Amino acid sequence: MFAAQVNVAYQALYHLAARRVADLRELPSVETLALLTHLAQSGPLTLSEMSTHLQRALSTLSVKVAALEEQGLLARQTDPADARRSLIWLSPHGRETVESARQVLCPERLAAAGRHLPASQRERIVQALEELRLVLTHPSDPDTRGGVCHE
Repeated sequence: MFAAQVNVAYQALYHLAARRVADLRELPSVETLALLTHLAQSGPLTLSEMSTHLQRALSTLSVKVAALEEQGLLARQTDPADARRSLIWLSPHGRETVESARQVLCPERLAAAGRHLPASQRERIVQALEELRLVLTHPSDPDTRGGVCHE
């Protein structure tokens, strides 16, 4: 019963608050997003390191990085450990782009909806979702562990 109720509520919430296709069109290509996300997780890298990490030819990656620099998504900085080396890193716009791409639900729509609820109710919703996440993250029951969903 609980699972069915959560599924119905989540599906309705997702339908009402999911980012629209127009919002998603503003995101960079999958390849670009993969490169930006990799940098966000790895930290600044040299072009050679990026080539190794992403298993891409140095020449191809060099062209891609130059294009992303022009778009304001990447920036070069001097390696503090070795001034002869140049590190490639996310620009502020690049960091915003990665964060935006991670958003499944539209933050503006959720914020607008939240303004119609009392603060105490907003807090209860967030607390309940956090408690459910914690139970799923640190399960004491083997049936709540991650992996394949068994019906």
